[in-house]
Amino acid sequence: MSVHPALVRARHGLAMVAVAGLVLVACGSDGSEDTVAETQPETTEVASPEQATGTTVGPNGETVEVVALDNSFRPETVEVAAGTAVRWENRGRNDHNVLPADDTETWGAPTEAFLPGDEYTWVFSEPGTYAYYCSIHATKDAGMIGTVVVTPPN
Repeated sequence: MSVHPALVRARHGLAMVAVAGLVLVACGSDGSEDTVAETQPETTEVASPEQATGTTVGPNGETVEVVALDNSFRPETVEVAAGTAVRWENRGRNDHNVLPADDTETWGAPTEAFLPGDEYTWVFSEPGTYAYYCSIHATKDAGMIGTVVVTPPN
């Protein structure tokens, strides 16, 4: 049985288009770098604050967002008043975690709780400087690190 040369060329062309499409998808950006690069910390007023760990808003009604985007926290440093919730969102393609640099601190999100699309929120009630990092992409003082500076309540 002989296959017509035009049919062979058509199949070959379709295969090349499929391979090119896969290469573009695999190498392309998820677009989140472009949309988050200029993101500033956002403060949200909410009517009914919850006060438990894992809450979405601080007792003072404010939430500040930090985005984990592949290998960085944006912004890297946030300054908030005591009683403000800080919400980390994993908007990247990679798994991350949010771990306090001070091993005696009890807040933080392990990797299995901070996969792409996940959020983690913590209310900082005491003034101080709280360093954190992603142990997958950093050490406690280099790489994917961040700081929350907590000032006395307003």
